[in-house]
Amino acid sequence: MLRRAEWMPENAASKGALRKYVVVVGSLVLGALTLAAAFMILFDAQTLPDHFSQIERAGDRNWYRDFGGQHIPQIQDQDIFYSNIGSSIAAARAADVVFLGPSFVSYAIDRQTLQASDQLDRLKLYNMAFVGIRGGEFSRRVIARWNVRPRLWVINVDDQFAHFFSSDLSVTLGPQKVPVVAVSRDRLRGYLTVIGRNLRWRLEDVVAAARTGHFSDSGLYRNVTNGDMALDVNPSYVAPNNKPMRSARDQACDTSAEIVGYAKSFLREIGGRVVFMLVPHSQSCVRQAEQLARALDVELIAPPFDGLTTLDGGGHLDKKGAKKFTGYLAAEIVKTRAFKDVFLSSSSGQ
Repeated sequence: MLRRAEWMPENAASKGALRKYVVVVGSLVLGALTLAAAFMILFDAQTLPDHFSQIERAGDRNWYRDFGGQHIPQIQDQDIFYSNIGSSIAAARAADVVFLGPSFVSYAIDRQTLQASDQLDRLKLYNMAFVGIRGGEFSRRVIARWNVRPRLWVINVDDQFAHFFSSDLSVTLGPQKVPVVAVSRDRLRGYLTVIGRNLRWRLEDVVAAARTGHFSDSGLYRNVTNGDMALDVNPSYVAPNNKPMRSARDQACDTSAEIVGYAKSFLREIGGRVVFMLVPHSQSCVRQAEQLARALDVELIAPPFDGLTTLDGGGHLDKKGAKKFTGYLAAEIVKTRAFKDVFLSSSSGQ
């Protein structure tokens, strides 16, 4: 007599095996979720990492290692934001004001100066700039995918290498310019990528410590709650005698119909009110920013170079320059009609 498995049609046997597989996997997932829930009940959730495998800064879960790699420099936040890993997207969605732009914005916004600013001190301000990404297409996709909708956007309209208002979807880390591959991954693949990257960085730290005899914390960290980068670890950033920022670009630089068209579509899609800014650096062009602002009827804040200092000879502002820039920016933001319409009109009506 034949056993049941021997006379069953092949497709029926396959279906039975598939059902068993689904049951086993489902049981494992349910068990893992049960253990996770029990763990969170037993322990204060505030002591848990922001995301699994997170490399915290000095044990602080509000910071994760964002840029690292002993051999090949890589960055985490593209997967963190695009795949919504941890609490970064939730923090951006809860913000009243969100800043957009490349690393110029990461270096130019000084949190202490913002928090000391009258009227801004009562708002939630999130820095959603992306190091190495000049174009705004990646930001647009993150915003659309996770419905980030602050009441006010402050966008750095820089045009070096690629204008922020362009479909450019590449990242430049050091001498290499490569596509932003995070946008090709689904959430599971993004999550696994972040885990693998963190584990590799941890392993590299251990190997480096074994060779040198001491552990040296490497890389740059990003804040989960406000998007800031921890730049004070860079001696050049906090140096007191950096060179003044100077313009080295011919200012006969114009915007284009293509940029204006993309910008119109971008602003229409993200919604909310908008203020443009231009962080000064040696190759920044105020003229194109002014033309763009006029074409879109958006207010522009473009601080002068006076008193600004740079950590790298003209690319990024240092700590002293960031404080001066942020002080100017904060004072001007609250004067704009966009800010007044959003925050002052609503408060006066209450």
